[in-house]
Amino acid sequence: MQVLPKSTRKSAKPLPAAEAVPVPAARTSPVLSIRRAIWILAFLASAYTLHLAASLLLPILLAAMLSLLLAPAVAGLKRAKIPQPVGAALVVFGLLALVGALATNLSGPAQRWLDIAPAELRKLESKLDFLKRPAQVVKEASDKVAAIAAVDDAPKPPPVAVERPGRFLDFLSMTQTTVVAVLTTVLLLYFLLASGDLFLRKMVEAIPRMRDKIRAVEIAREIHREIGRYFATVTLVNIGLGTATGVAMWLLGMPTPLLWGVAVAALNFLPYIGPLVAVVFLTAVGLVTFDSPLQALAPPATFLAINFIEDQLVLPYVLGQRLSVNPVVIFLWVLVWTWMWGVTGVLLAVPLLVAVRICTERVPRLAPLAALIARE
Repeated sequence: MQVLPKSTRKSAKPLPAAEAVPVPAARTSPVLSIRRAIWILAFLASAYTLHLAASLLLPILLAAMLSLLLAPAVAGLKRAKIPQPVGAALVVFGLLALVGALATNLSGPAQRWLDIAPAELRKLESKLDFLKRPAQVVKEASDKVAAIAAVDDAPKPPPVAVERPGRFLDFLSMTQTTVVAVLTTVLLLYFLLASGDLFLRKMVEAIPRMRDKIRAVEIAREIHREIGRYFATVTLVNIGLGTATGVAMWLLGMPTPLLWGVAVAALNFLPYIGPLVAVVFLTAVGLVTFDSPLQALAPPATFLAINFIEDQLVLPYVLGQRLSVNPVVIFLWVLVWTWMWGVTGVLLAVPLLVAVRICTERVPRLAPLAALIARE
């Protein structure tokens, strides 16, 4: 062992605090950064894939949601000694008959509105002419400024007309796509109702570990129960809302109150967007139907009052707190699915969010996401 000389030992003094070597700040691990980037890219890729695969996935999801709503009816027929495939066929045909009857009874009023729409729109435009006057004054002033400041007076070449495909071809293509989607949804709905829980049993058999099998069965049963309960409750509440709105429109003297009741009941399945569309249409029809501003604004105001009672009092009381979700999360979720799948995405957004919440509550690793989704 080597010993320092006495003089060296005396000169060895600790460094003052000001000369201490600074400790570098902790940095994010490169592996963690790469992992986060991979998760973000995977999320964006999944969202874009869902957007592109809308024509394939939408009929499947619609059939699955309708099967959750109609499964209790098939189960009741099965308890009445009717075979499940026969009961499923009866339920599907009953649904199609109900939709056909509504379409037949409402086609006449809807066609009358389509026939008089151009004249009514001109009437509405004349009533709202006072709103266009300030914009017209600003436009005229800007046109004068542009004319004064114009320098290049050279004649411009005539615009080139671009021929577009005929409207009939566009309509035929859209009709063909719609028919294929409807047939796919109906057939898949029948197979889901007729097979019962066969698909769930096959899925559970493919899971290797028993603990994961039990968890998958619990998640599937809870999703089936809660989303079925959600759809049944919302359907009954929307029927009540449509009935109340139709009666109110009849009392206010609005034309075709039955059409408004059915339209409001259907539009209310779309969160945020449906009630807004109903208010816009009721306001427009009120303005072209009545001369008095008070009478014209009475239909949308009445609908807003009925919708407020339904949305703030009836629906939370009926659904309870089990399906309560953070409203900010609901709005953002609906916004994302509207971008991906349009109106159908709005219809499926809340049930999908309920399914996601159930999965996050059952999987321990996803507990932080469950806390973010929950209302409290």
